[in-house]
Order: sequence, then structure tokens, then C-alpha cells
Amino acid sequence: MDKLTHVYDCTGNLIFFDRYVLDDNKRSIKLSDDQYLIAVETIAAPTLIIELNNNCPVRYYYRANGDRSLILGVKFSNGIWQVNEYIENTTVSFLLTRLKQHLRDGQITIYLENEMEDNALGNLF
Repeated sequence: MDKLTHVYDCTGNLIFFDRYVLDDNKRSIKLSDDQYLIAVETIAAPTLIIELNNNCPVRYYYRANGDRSLILGVKFSNGIWQVNEYIENTTVSFLLTRLKQHLRDGQITIYLENEMEDNALGNLF
């Protein structure tokens, strides 16, 4: 099966895939064909995107597929967005841990299926 090296997300950003990504234990893994297809679907049509706007922007793409959920971590580096984390069946505590430090600083943008909320999490654009 030929794999794409990139896919556009719902906000028009070009996201590149690397041969290896990190799992929830920070181990390097190579995605299977099934994992790759689910990752492409998650980026192309996520339920939720959380962008952490710090020195090096990071986005987390979330999508539930039946009884499984997936979060993809995508890092902006050297002018491109690149998938670097693949975390299956994650918990809410994972998201809260990732978000906690950024909530106070207002460095978060949340995208919800065709809607975007600003950094204050209150004004809908």
C-alpha cells in the first residue's frame, strides 16, 4: 500500500507524516497500515483540535472511531506541521495534563468541527 507523506487538515494546514512517531510511553513506533489510515482520517476530519501556542506550536487532533479514540500530536517545526505523537484510547486526564499549564497563560486555541473558540474559551468566531 502506498502511503501519503502529507494530508491537509480541516483548517487548511498541510500536515506531514514521518516514518516513526511516539506512542503514549514516548517510545518510537512505526504505524501499521490500519493505524496510518485512522491517523489520516483523524487529521482530515477531527472532532476536536487543541492548539498550544507556545515557543513551538503543538496541535492535538482528537477523533473517536467507534469504541476507539485517537489523539495525534502535531508539532510545528522548521516551517512545517509534522505528526510526532500517536496515542490510542487516551483518557480525559491526558488532555487535562497537556492543557493545564497553558490555560492560565491564554495560549490555547480550540477548533470544534467548523467552529473556533478564542484563547479565552468564551468568544465564538
